[in-house]
Amino acid sequence: MERKEIAGYKIEGILGEGGMGVVYRGRDTTLNRPVAIKVIQANRIGEQGKQRFLREARACSAINHPNIITVYAAGEEDGNPYLAMELVDGQTLREIVDKGPMEWKKAIRCMVDLLDALDQLHDGGIVHRDLKPENIMVTREGTVKLMDFGLAHLQASSTLTEEGTALGTVPYMSPEQVMGNKADKRSDIFSIASVFHEMITGLHPFRGEHPMAVMYSIRNETPRALKLSSQDLPVGMQAVLDKAFEKEIDKRYQDASTFREELAAMLPEGALNGSRIMPAPDPASGRKKLMRFGFVFMCIVIAVGGWYFLGPANSSSKARSFHENAVGAISSATPDVEKAREYLWLAIAEDEDYAAPWNTLANISLAEKDYISAESYIKESLQRDPRYEEAMYNMGELKWATNDLPAARRWYEEAIETNPGFLEAYNNLGSLLRTLGENEAARDVLVTGLSQELLDGTRTSSRVSMKRHRGLVAWSLGEADSALFYLQAVQPMYPDDPEIKNVLDNLSH
Repeated sequence: MERKEIAGYKIEGILGEGGMGVVYRGRDTTLNRPVAIKVIQANRIGEQGKQRFLREARACSAINHPNIITVYAAGEEDGNPYLAMELVDGQTLREIVDKGPMEWKKAIRCMVDLLDALDQLHDGGIVHRDLKPENIMVTREGTVKLMDFGLAHLQASSTLTEEGTALGTVPYMSPEQVMGNKADKRSDIFSIASVFHEMITGLHPFRGEHPMAVMYSIRNETPRALKLSSQDLPVGMQAVLDKAFEKEIDKRYQDASTFREELAAMLPEGALNGSRIMPAPDPASGRKKLMRFGFVFMCIVIAVGGWYFLGPANSSSKARSFHENAVGAISSATPDVEKAREYLWLAIAEDEDYAAPWNTLANISLAEKDYISAESYIKESLQRDPRYEEAMYNMGELKWATNDLPAARRWYEEAIETNPGFLEAYNNLGSLLRTLGENEAARDVLVTGLSQELLDGTRTSSRVSMKRHRGLVAWSLGEADSALFYLQAVQPMYPDDPEIKNVLDNLSH
């Protein structure tokens, strides 16, 4: 049943949802202004967590700053805590940064405003704990605004987070958060420095193929150098960022205002005037091509770079196998699949225990609908690495293609269990459950998948596809607002999709 009102606010639609709850688009009918209403499921945070949510939300409502989302009200509705706040017409910083690095003067102007806002939060006794581009809005006029401050401890947790548990989003964590220690305002400084680094370079400052590797990098490694940027950066910017990135909290900037002053000093006189970021239009229609190019380019970097550093003369069999598999993977995305097979068999000859080339051979066979060969290759891959989630996923693909739907479901579920961030597996499992008519189970899987943190841009198409399935599932469940929210979002990527067209036509009548 669709909600019509929450705490006196008229509900007009859904802005987003995740594992913790839903964000609605609403209207304050008394003052005739739009609002965003975040409703948290009380059973996900417990009574103590609910009270902490309300306490911090009320503290946030006392903050008044042009670069901080205004909190209008907080309370409970049907036992669930809610937060009513300013509805910003614009984009997240994530959407802007994903289009490419920002010009350094514009990035500093943005940071000056954000650090000023952060300083006021800290003066009010509030530590953000989860600074990242997704939690920074940019209005149509180009004003930056912090949001979701003081609420990070509720994310992805069914109980109140206690001291000793890591808080935050992995690529933007501070070393003390990684270690599970208490976060204070200096932790926010480390995190906002990570955001600034990404704004300028387009890259996360710390490296890793999975969350634990990124956490290790944050704790032990030097961040990527700013020289990776093609821009002519001012002298001293690296030193300022290095201080913000100090591993030892006492060596870092001790407050946001000092960090702000040192960055502002790098701008030419008068450059702080007109501190705005103008959001660019979203090139959604080109995302799939960009994603595919990004994947192939990544493979080329791995193959050529790895071969350059290891070299045929001094590399081990494992290194040569890695190289041959990477070249084979690149070739498998071209019409020359025979060349791909040659490289993949060379990879196996170099290191027969390497699971990846067997699975890449399975990819080729699946594309050719040679299911007997595909199953044989997948089994070979899993024999070498029983926890290889890509092979589990391919087995799910195979079982679905051969109409063994229960087995396909089991393999997708096992791939997700092995790698909870495996977006393709969430997408296909949600689609499969929808095919089986298990729409509520499909909704739960897709909501969980969409709530996963996106560490790179190579899986954007899976997220778009999940939103499509989520919208169609919502329609099947009679959730008109959710269906409209998701299907309108993905329609530009699926302009000729008859299912989407049918649902949107029905919703418009």
